[in-house]
Amino acid sequence: MFTNTKNRQIYLLLAVFAAVVYFVGLFVDIAGDAAKYGAIAKNIFHSGDYFNLSIHDDPYKEKPPFLFWLSTLGYYLFGVSNFSFKFFPVLYGFFGIFCVYKLGTSMYDKRTGQIAALLLAFSEIYYLYSVDVHTDIVLLSNMAFALWHLYEYLKNKKTLNFILGFAGVGLSMMTKGPIGVFVPATAVIFYLVFNRKYKQLIHPKWFLGLAITFTTAIPAFYGLYNQLGLEGLEFFFWTNNFGRIAGTYVARANTDYFFYLHTLLYLFAPWGFVLFIAVFLEMKSLLKKQALPADYFLHGGIWFFFIILSIAKGKSPNYILIVMPLLTVLLAKWLNRLLSDQNTLIYKIVFRLQASVVVVLWICLLLFITYLFPLAKVGYWLIVIPALAMTYYIYSTKKDGFIRLFAPSMLIITLLSFFINTHILPYIFQYQSSIVATRKFNEEAPQQAQLFNYDYEQFELFFYGRDGAELIEDTIELKIAVTKPDAWIFCYGEGLNDIKKLNTTIDTIYQFKHRGVYRTGIQFILPSSRERSLGTTYLVKTK
Repeated sequence: MFTNTKNRQIYLLLAVFAAVVYFVGLFVDIAGDAAKYGAIAKNIFHSGDYFNLSIHDDPYKEKPPFLFWLSTLGYYLFGVSNFSFKFFPVLYGFFGIFCVYKLGTSMYDKRTGQIAALLLAFSEIYYLYSVDVHTDIVLLSNMAFALWHLYEYLKNKKTLNFILGFAGVGLSMMTKGPIGVFVPATAVIFYLVFNRKYKQLIHPKWFLGLAITFTTAIPAFYGLYNQLGLEGLEFFFWTNNFGRIAGTYVARANTDYFFYLHTLLYLFAPWGFVLFIAVFLEMKSLLKKQALPADYFLHGGIWFFFIILSIAKGKSPNYILIVMPLLTVLLAKWLNRLLSDQNTLIYKIVFRLQASVVVVLWICLLLFITYLFPLAKVGYWLIVIPALAMTYYIYSTKKDGFIRLFAPSMLIITLLSFFINTHILPYIFQYQSSIVATRKFNEEAPQQAQLFNYDYEQFELFFYGRDGAELIEDTIELKIAVTKPDAWIFCYGEGLNDIKKLNTTIDTIYQFKHRGVYRTGIQFILPSSRERSLGTTYLVKTK
């Protein structure tokens, strides 16, 4: 891949550009679940309690503590900010890319590992969830680490790989609960069954492995049991994961069984369409009994869980990250084989398909920066024009197949992510009024003032508020809050009406245009209808 000097220079330039994009993403605001996670880590930072997780003074049970520990470390080093919340989770995500490289190398060969790492690092799913940090970006790293060492153990029977593999499974549980056991378990079982190693299936060593896993995950159990007793353990081992599958623990059931198929097309951009071809041809190889021993570990870890994800009532795009290490290795293995003979019809089809994806992404980028979210700074075009010229140069010269297939795709997805991080998201976040209002409070309210969150369903105030925020859950608590001196209450219009009904003395009402960053929609995206899509929120200051 990197034998030619000019090719190495192009890859190095792309790697530096990608590093800049990831770095810039650390400063982008957070909302929704990411803000909730940031607030939980903030509580750990201020309280020093690493096990009993909480949000607005209530016990928090939905996620184990591993992500929050990483963010808390950032707070200790850099103070509470967007940057410090994301820094160590994203750094840990880079460790995941290394683990995917090692997994691909262990299962197939070094070049497969290199391609797998490249595909993952230059994908929209990794750029996106390094900005909008969820537990799943950390889960991917722990999952890749566990799978790498478990496969090494199956291949070489080294005790260290056994210990590290099951410790990695434990860290996966520490990140997102018992679902972290499922993918490694099915990968190992399928490998042993289809490679006819039946005696190993019932070997008592697996009980030792489970003991290592559960010992590693003890901090997750301890906090839940300490706060909620047996109910907390029941939630951890059953309700939180299996309740989402059955639909008993989701606010709104999603019955789209193809959700993760069409999600992968855009979320794994620019590689989504090629992945589908690779999966189809891999399945043909399996049916023709042309599979390698490692293929059963690969497919066993992917498809059983993928089917469960697809039929589950609770769905979210980030859930797919748990199988991305194996899906990425699958595509890398297939592309490695494809590139060994670039004169075949299938290579030519894939090359043209990938070039078409590049063209579509360029059109999308230009549409974004010229019409939907026009660039105000002329200097941005000093990046766009050379990138377009570089794309044309790579396609028009007789470069080797590797660079012609990969480099233009890597460049456009990185450029698109650059403008998302530096231009589009900052524009959208100006309408995330919870953050705008909280910053106004931080700047203008006296030190003794208290910020309250009333009838607003998200968590930005708890993260961005200089002293956090207090949650008002009903009108009884609202009646108490407005009697406090220097109360600042963030709310929607209905909340403002509730405050006015109390006949309290209102000092100032600040009004904000609002559109949640996760609820933009086509009406907001189109400039002609953007203003009509905006709602209104209020920050009410009482005397």
